[in-house]
Amino acid sequence: MCTVRNGVNVDNLISAIEAVKEDPANGKPTFTFHSRWNNGCKAEHHSADYVVGKQNGIHVQNHSVQTDEPKQILGEDAGISPAEPLISSLAACLTVGYAANAAAMGIDIDDMSFEITGNGSLEGFMAIGDSRPGLTGITIKTHIKSSAPADKLQELHDYVNRHSPIWDTLSSPVQVHSEIAVE
Repeated sequence: MCTVRNGVNVDNLISAIEAVKEDPANGKPTFTFHSRWNNGCKAEHHSADYVVGKQNGIHVQNHSVQTDEPKQILGEDAGISPAEPLISSLAACLTVGYAANAAAMGIDIDDMSFEITGNGSLEGFMAIGDSRPGLTGITIKTHIKSSAPADKLQELHDYVNRHSPIWDTLSSPVQVHSEIAVE
């Protein structure tokens, strides 16, 4: 009988952890996304195939995201701002982290949500002064309802924040390589 807690199959979680312990290559994901400009500040982005360890994966359906800028930033507000998928990626990663790690710790979560705010400045994007073009700060407030003791929830919170891949990607230098293909 499999153990499911917080919608997470704990047996599969333990098996995945053991597979990575046995061969770290099993824990190396590669994700690809395809994006196409759609006039003005608009773009459409589609998920593509992915690889986890030595296994190729194909999404069961096409996942897409529409982006645009708000009218105040030259857009038509036909999609979410490019900063919003970044922030929602952090929320999505934290969701996985809380659900899976709470399940592994024997904690039942009754309800959970995040309030995440990103702050930045357009001056860097507009090459005005010496401001950075990106977000300069992100704040997160995690709302969690559980019968677990507060100290266990704090332990979970601290663990999730230390081990979130998207948190780490945002807070640590990451190598980005870019090239252009003129057609």
